[in-house]
Amino acid sequence: MTIARVAFLALLWAGTAAAQGVTCEKCHGNRDFLVGKGGGPQGDSGLYVPASRLQDTRHASLRCAQCHVDYDAGYPHRATSRVVPCQTCHAAEGRDWEVSIHAANATTAGDAPTCVGCHGSHTVYGAADRRSPTNALNVAALCGRCHADLRITGTYFATENKSTARTAVAHYHTTVHGTALTRAGLVVSATCNDCHTAHKVLPADSAGSSVNRANIPATCGACHVGVVETFDSSAHGFAYRTGARTPTGHPAPVCVDCHSAHEIVRADQPQWLLGVVEECGKCHERLYETYFETYHGKVTRLGFNLAATCADCHTAHNMRPASDTRSSVYAENLVATCGRCHANANVNFVRYHPHGDPKDRHRYPMLFWSWLFMTVLLVSVMAFFLLHTLLWVTRLSINRLRGRGRAHSEPPA
Repeated sequence: MTIARVAFLALLWAGTAAAQGVTCEKCHGNRDFLVGKGGGPQGDSGLYVPASRLQDTRHASLRCAQCHVDYDAGYPHRATSRVVPCQTCHAAEGRDWEVSIHAANATTAGDAPTCVGCHGSHTVYGAADRRSPTNALNVAALCGRCHADLRITGTYFATENKSTARTAVAHYHTTVHGTALTRAGLVVSATCNDCHTAHKVLPADSAGSSVNRANIPATCGACHVGVVETFDSSAHGFAYRTGARTPTGHPAPVCVDCHSAHEIVRADQPQWLLGVVEECGKCHERLYETYFETYHGKVTRLGFNLAATCADCHTAHNMRPASDTRSSVYAENLVATCGRCHANANVNFVRYHPHGDPKDRHRYPMLFWSWLFMTVLLVSVMAFFLLHTLLWVTRLSINRLRGRGRAHSEPPA
C-alpha cells in the first residue's frame, strides 16, 4: 500500500468522523429540537450533548457511532440502534464488575451503580482529573450517593451484623484517612476504592474480597508497605500465616481488628491510647486482667494516657515472644524498653512484673506465697473479729432477756 493511499484513507476516515460528529451535534446540540424527545425535562437534558462536552474527556477521540451503533444512519433512528456495553473496550474492568455485588443488584433491583452511574455518560474524565467523580477527592461522595442513602442502607444493611455498612461513609469523614483528604487535600490517602477496589466490590465474607480477613494485610500493605513488612515478621504475622490461635481460640489479628475498618484514628490521639488496651484484651484476656491490677493499668483505667499501654512495651507492630532476642521485652532489652519512660531504669528496676499473676504458683512463686499469706491473714483476722462480734452480741442479747442488761449499764454507787 502506497503512502498516498494510506494518507487518502486516513483523510477519508477523518472526514467521515467529522461529518458524523457534525451530523450528531446538529440535533443533539439543539435544545429546541430536543424538547419532548426525552419524555420530560430530565430526559431532554440528557439528550443534549454538544461537541464541547466531549472535547477534553477520555472519549474525545471516539466517534458517537462507536458507542451508539447505527444511530448515525439518520433520524428517526433505526430500531436496531443500540448502545454498546462499556466492557467492549474495558474488558478487564467489565469482568471485575460482573462478579461484584453491584452487578447482581444492578440486574435484579436496578439500584446498584453501573459504569455510567459512577463515571458519567459523556463527561468521562480520568481519575486524576479533579472533575471526575472517581477522583480521590470525590470518591467518598460518589459512594455516598448510595451508601449514605437511607433507602439503600435501610434495605440492604438493616441487620445487626451489617451495622458497620450503615455508617461507613459518615464515619469515614472523621477518620485519619477521611480528614487527610477533606482537610489536607492529600490525594494519597485511602478512599473507598483503595480498600474495596474500584470494580470488583465484594462483601467481606467473600474469599475473593479485598476486605476479607485473609486479604486485609495485603490490602492495607499496598499503602502501608513498611508496616506490613514489620507485621509479617512479628508474632502476629507468624500466627496469621500458620493459622495459630491463642489458648482461648482467637485467630491472629489483622489490621482492622486493632484499627477498625471505618473508624481509624491517629495513633497519637487520646481515644486511641486509651482504647488500645481494650483491643489487645479481646484476644489476650488474662493478660488484660493482670494489666489492670498494676499501676499502669489503674492509671489507664482512670482515663489518663500517661502510663504505659500494650504498644509501649511490646511495640505497635513488631511484637515478639519474650524468648526472642529481637523482642522489646526480651530480658536483655528491658532496660532500654522501660527507659523510654523511666530514664533511670536499671537491672533492678526491670524485675518488676507488668503481668504478674499471684495465682500462678509456677511462674510467680514469690507473688503466689505473698498473696496466699496476705489472703489467709486477712481472712483469719476478719473471721476472728466477726466471731468475736457475734459472741459479744449474743452475750448482750442473753443478758437483756434475763433482765440484767439495765443493771449492768448503770454506774456503780
